[in-house]
Amino acid sequence: MAVNPVKQVIHFNLNKLMITKFYKTMFLLVLLFTAGMLQAQNHAVTGTVTDKDTGQGIPGVTVIESGTFKGTITDIEGKFSLMMSGPNTILEVSFIGYQTQKIPVNNRSLINVILDVEVTHLSELVVIGYGTQKKKVVTGAIATVGADEISSTPVLRIEQAMQGRTAGVQVTNLSGQPGEAPTIRIRGTGTTGNSDPLYIVDGIAVGGIDYLNPGDIESIDVLKDAASAAIYGARAANGVVLITTKGGKAGKMNITYSGYTGFQNVARKIDMLDAEQYMMIMNEGLRNKGKPEVFDLNEIPKYNTDWQELLFVKNAPMQNHEVSITGGNEKTTYASSMSYFSQQGIIGGDKSQFDRITARLNTKSQVNKVFSFGNNLSYTHITRRGIGSNESFNGAFSSALNMDPLTPLFQEDPDILAQPPYSNNPVVRDKFGRVYGISTLVGGEVINPIALLEIQTAETRVDKIVGSIFGEAEILKGLKVNTSLGIDLAYVLNDGYRPLYYLNDAQLNIDETSVNKQIDRYFTWQWENTISYSKQIGDHNFSVLGGTTASKYNFENLYGFNAKVPLTDPDNVYLNMATDTVWVANGRASHSALASTFGRITYDFKSKYAFTGILRRDGSSKFGANNRYGIFPSLGVSWVASDEAFFPEIKNIDQVKFRASWGINGNQEIGDYQFVSLIDKTRGYIFGNGRYTGASPLSIENADIHWEESEQIDIALDLAAFNNRLIATVDYYVKTTKGLLETIPIPGHVGNSPPVANVGSVQNRGVELGVNWRHMLKGLRYNVGLNASYNKNEMTVIGNEEGMLTGANWSIAGMVTRTEVGLPIAYFYGYKTDGIFQNQTEVFQHIGVTGNVLQPNAGPGDVRFVDVNNDGVLSPDDRTMIGNPTPDWTFGFNASADYKRFDFAILLTGVYGNEIFNGSQRQDLGFTNRPATILDRWTGEGTSNTVPRFVMQDNLNLNYRVSDLYIEDGSYLRLKNIQFGYTLPEGILKRMGASVWRFYISAENLLTLTKYTGADPEIGARSSFDIGIDRGIYPQARTWRVGTSITF
Repeated sequence: MAVNPVKQVIHFNLNKLMITKFYKTMFLLVLLFTAGMLQAQNHAVTGTVTDKDTGQGIPGVTVIESGTFKGTITDIEGKFSLMMSGPNTILEVSFIGYQTQKIPVNNRSLINVILDVEVTHLSELVVIGYGTQKKKVVTGAIATVGADEISSTPVLRIEQAMQGRTAGVQVTNLSGQPGEAPTIRIRGTGTTGNSDPLYIVDGIAVGGIDYLNPGDIESIDVLKDAASAAIYGARAANGVVLITTKGGKAGKMNITYSGYTGFQNVARKIDMLDAEQYMMIMNEGLRNKGKPEVFDLNEIPKYNTDWQELLFVKNAPMQNHEVSITGGNEKTTYASSMSYFSQQGIIGGDKSQFDRITARLNTKSQVNKVFSFGNNLSYTHITRRGIGSNESFNGAFSSALNMDPLTPLFQEDPDILAQPPYSNNPVVRDKFGRVYGISTLVGGEVINPIALLEIQTAETRVDKIVGSIFGEAEILKGLKVNTSLGIDLAYVLNDGYRPLYYLNDAQLNIDETSVNKQIDRYFTWQWENTISYSKQIGDHNFSVLGGTTASKYNFENLYGFNAKVPLTDPDNVYLNMATDTVWVANGRASHSALASTFGRITYDFKSKYAFTGILRRDGSSKFGANNRYGIFPSLGVSWVASDEAFFPEIKNIDQVKFRASWGINGNQEIGDYQFVSLIDKTRGYIFGNGRYTGASPLSIENADIHWEESEQIDIALDLAAFNNRLIATVDYYVKTTKGLLETIPIPGHVGNSPPVANVGSVQNRGVELGVNWRHMLKGLRYNVGLNASYNKNEMTVIGNEEGMLTGANWSIAGMVTRTEVGLPIAYFYGYKTDGIFQNQTEVFQHIGVTGNVLQPNAGPGDVRFVDVNNDGVLSPDDRTMIGNPTPDWTFGFNASADYKRFDFAILLTGVYGNEIFNGSQRQDLGFTNRPATILDRWTGEGTSNTVPRFVMQDNLNLNYRVSDLYIEDGSYLRLKNIQFGYTLPEGILKRMGASVWRFYISAENLLTLTKYTGADPEIGARSSFDIGIDRGIYPQARTWRVGTSITF
């Protein structure tokens, strides 16, 4: 029976809309219910919380009725007001860095509280996976970013909150395109495959965190070492990021609005040749090629097009608005929020746009002394329109750097329009009917970048629901049973319309309209159950946790395509409007499951000696019966040496703690069905005189494929000094990942794709340093933090016969990155150079071991290449390591301060010791524009020893082969964010009925110090083999924002 693909698409989409509408409705009902909850109040208490040393009021202090969920926080002057259940209750006052106080009310209405500095910062709680633990007894390496740090320098995406704040975590923005996810590498690149960490949001493993609103985040905890991450076993080899969203607090209802509006501009442009310079350089390149000149330099060029000026949008807008409602009573607390974020790109404007709408509801209810339950529920709608960012040369910015300045933005000359290619091709027009100019000089992928943006019509829409329900029963004192059921459901709809267009005479031309639609459905469910028991016997503290996890991932896809669409409006084109009789419709599916058991034992004596042991067993459907299950253990110990009686008293030293850990984690993110041979149903076979389509195995199976395993040791020192104002941490680690999946070569006559096997190994070893200083001085409260990470990445085993892995290419010049034993993953690979030949004598004197001239086709002004292997021949065998895209050091500096009602925050980020391959110029194409640095080229003896003479499309010497000429220092220091804020006085707020109202102005990417000559030194990549290659990256924007936050 024939299936109409249009009906399938419509049916699929309707189901999606019905489900989305159901969840929206349920969400709004619960939100209205919780928002209307009011608490019974019996006894009012007011007061002020001050610092013992300074006498200044402390804002943000938590004040609750002990034993209940009733509570509030102090205002900017340290004042609070709380309705208690009765006159003889107990007031509990706490704040990070201070000792908690419990004060009997004794029928008082005014209670002023003086807080003293906490004896040790190690009493703070950190999230460790399936629970929390006092920092003093933590044995693993865990970094935390709190809500106050996120709000001090607002971020567009959650990943950016970790950049420059967490030692050992390298966050690299892929580009400046709105909505583009950064790459995160925890303690280096641990595999040649997927190196992304595992994300856990409120206990649910999720496949990405772009759906989250940064304003909803309470904390981000990064499990960096194997000992802390082992509780997540088979998915933790690349580290674990635990994200906790904000919950409610008992007390009066608080309604908060936060929002900002801003604009963005390009931070840096590349100086290119203008029209006259371009004609001069092109003529010179033709002469050096032995060809006649084509430009008359006495003529004034009709056009002098600055493509970057036309491409970059001025003051591209962005905005964010969110409303949150929190509150509760002694039985139930709630936190709900809704937000809207929109950002247009500095390239393309609304052609490069990211919009996100979120809604969240978190509740928790205490039924009685034994049972409690709750939920975390979020809904997100995302609309994304994007353009090429850095993966290839056909992006808009790449074209802007290579397009000749003699071509106009619009061709308005009627005589030219009456001639080919304008007269006989479907030229691209803007909304006013003007015809975009077409270059008659440059070909290939280099085209009018504004015309390229004009035909961009693709749009992606995402509807995503992530939620869980959970329950807890404390059967006996210290004995708790927990269960949770969570889902991660996403529908992704991709719409595409391709109009008729002609861009140049080489390629990228379409002579038939078409429309396509793709629907993807992702659904993961997760059920977890844990039982834990904690007991204190004298000075001995024990804790035992056991649990199970079951999860299943399902993916379905449906795709439809058809041609000959009579309409030209991309916003109103649908599949059923296409008139071609030949439809293209297909779909696919993928499924995987994980079943796990795990356990954790912790013990400490007087919080001085601590031990943690973890064991997890995972069973994954991604592997065959031979290796379906894996076991992942870890051990960790710590010793607070300063608590020993024999430890010498050292002035201003408060805490000295040593940690050591070992563990093994796994990586199962290798794709599905790798252990079996997939069937290809598109193979062609010849029978008689005809060709028929058949099916055959696509690749050779490997039933013994198993997890990639990461083994790691960590040795660390934690230090607190100067009355806990100074906190410092130093970690040394060695992480070895074994069993990397690599392709095993087979003879070509086999006819199948080669199998993959666990034959590779890579090692990362490094040092992490974190220092933080916080203090209050005469009303000025300030905090300064510095972190730095050193990492050395080295491939230790490669299982194929060649002993190396090929990497990324650069146009027709060939391979740029390569991986081999003893060197880092994806190092830059090419020829070494030794300056420029200044005269013909130097060419003849550049000889090999046999006395032969190494570059007989070279001339003065050409590049002198090095015979690296000293065999007397300049050949591809002389290619070697010419740079490393991975930085030696990653660092960050942050500082914040507040004085009375004024506040300030600053964040600097940077890397050191890496190189960038600047491949943004198309050297293989004729007549492409050049950076203005070519004006410093060699033009005669002694004029240059770094920039060779210009030869159109190169010459026999191959000056522009892949070499260290393109390698540049990629180190940079960037002023990532700076913010100034002011909070209105309490007197004004009281008249308005508000508790806090703050205004601020902030700037992002205000300054970058770097030697790199490209548009942006921060260059990420989705693939480990593409790191550090600049093909014309979409640069990050310089952003200004004005915002406010008010709480009622």
